[in-house]
Amino acid sequence: EKGWFCENRECRFVLWKDNAFFKRLGKRLDAHVADKLLRDGRVRLKDCKSAKGKTYNATVLLSCEADGRSKFSLEFEGGC
Repeated sequence: EKGWFCENRECRFVLWKDNAFFKRLGKRLDAHVADKLLRDGRVRLKDCKSAKGKTYNATVLLSCEADGRSKFSLEFEGGC
């Protein structure tokens, strides 16, 4: 299985396991993270890696584009 898909064939929603957004954070989208995103629309991640190699904690937020595709954004501690 390469990811999690909407059961409606006309829907374009998908969460790929091999996800570029999570790769940039030094993370992999696994079943636990996918479940949390689908249930709560957010998941807290520890020890994400920045482009400069530093680690940080952040919350990944899941939203949907108008065409149904998934979209991710980050929320940092302290509201930054």
